[in-house]
Amino acid sequence: MKGDNQEKLISYLLNAHSFVDSSSLAKHLDVSTKTIYRLVKRINNFYKEPLIISEKGKGYRIDDREYIEQHEIGQFHQNDLLSPIERRNMITKELLLISPKTISLFNIFERYYISESVLNTDEKKIEEMLKQFNLKLERKKRHLSIKGAESNIRHALLELIGEGKLANLSAYNGMDQTEDRDSHFVQEQINTIENYKGIIIPYPYNVNIFSHLYILIMRFRKRGVINGDKNRETQEIMKLKNEYQSFYRMSDMVIGNIEKYLHTQLPQNERIYLFEYLISSRFETQNIQNNEEDMKYSKDVIDITNALIKGASHELNHSFKNADLEQQLLKHVKPMLNRIEHGLIVKNTLIGQIKIEYPLVFKVISNISEQISEHYSIKKINQDEIGFLTLYFAKELERNPVKIRTLITCTTGIGTSELLKTKIDRNVPEIEIVDVKSSFDLTQEDLKKIDLIISTVHIPDVEAIPLVVISAMFNKNDQIKLRKMIEMIGDINE
Repeated sequence: MKGDNQEKLISYLLNAHSFVDSSSLAKHLDVSTKTIYRLVKRINNFYKEPLIISEKGKGYRIDDREYIEQHEIGQFHQNDLLSPIERRNMITKELLLISPKTISLFNIFERYYISESVLNTDEKKIEEMLKQFNLKLERKKRHLSIKGAESNIRHALLELIGEGKLANLSAYNGMDQTEDRDSHFVQEQINTIENYKGIIIPYPYNVNIFSHLYILIMRFRKRGVINGDKNRETQEIMKLKNEYQSFYRMSDMVIGNIEKYLHTQLPQNERIYLFEYLISSRFETQNIQNNEEDMKYSKDVIDITNALIKGASHELNHSFKNADLEQQLLKHVKPMLNRIEHGLIVKNTLIGQIKIEYPLVFKVISNISEQISEHYSIKKINQDEIGFLTLYFAKELERNPVKIRTLITCTTGIGTSELLKTKIDRNVPEIEIVDVKSSFDLTQEDLKKIDLIISTVHIPDVEAIPLVVISAMFNKNDQIKLRKMIEMIGDINE
């Protein structure tokens, strides 16, 4: 309804030839004059220059130049009324950025043009969403705030903002030119980390570290220095600092740069936060000799990698045992276990596509991951992480696809069968021909571990195995028939 009123107001003013007073607009939209005032204010908040011009004693009119300019770049459609989910997310993000500071209910009413009853509903939804981050929404003296540990607040921000939306959030919070400067500065810190040890931080770890540092700066600008957070320098962290000394030096250097940039001293926890992200990220090493600490793998990392390879090989009926995949997985599993241990999140923006494109592989890796969590007593591996692991095995399958183990049989002689084998080998790469036999000599032993039988005659008593009957010449119709059978087997396997 509110979205309709906004559209009606703009449409009515576009068709008017001069100013229209608030009473006429209120009558046309069947609302109060106060609602007209709030609608105009809300619409104008979406534009750098007011779209609707008001003059005392005259009323309102559309700024035609602003409308045409913004309509051409798509601004008009982008700024339609927010959906309830979008509105709740924006309220939550703003509260998270300034936490534990508060926002007045009046401010929310004015900004989002909602009633108290709608806000009450929003609060319940926000409270429910915050539970997964162990955060609480509090209402005191007509003000809202979010309370909880700093690490949980940043996890929630990462979850809500998502990849590629940081600039939008900054602009929304009125940072404008500062946002561009901050973004450039954070990217310089990523470059500093990469140059420090001659490494490359691949996607999505570069995005994750960028997001963490960017949110740190945004939180400072909105909230100031955050003190009183629980000290993160535990015995475990001290042990890790000793094990990954160069990573901690990188963290110390980058946070020092941020302190100079913000002209302030940040709590020691900031160095530890970044250190945790660094040891939980994957790096592509350019000089192995200078980065020996990156190549050390614990027994758990090796065992979990082997469990993934062994389990996937068995469940997907494909040998994944090769040195290249093993090294890739070792390099991934090592920081993954650090992320799980320290509760760090790397968002997998492809997770939806992965589930659609590789449903069987994702399901298999999910089951293996669950078994690994139980066996090694580690925290549950989340779906984002499972998605990343899935891609390693999916890539391997696409590089070396599982072939359909096929038996060729013919009654007209072994020579004909061999000719048929040659033609199929040349035209159907999805098939692995394991044997060529006469139909008279076929035994049950021959049918073990066979996915498909290609024959020039019908063979009784093999209902358990797909059978396709074709001619010895393997003409076009035979090729179409075989292709359909291969597709059907593929669908069954999925």
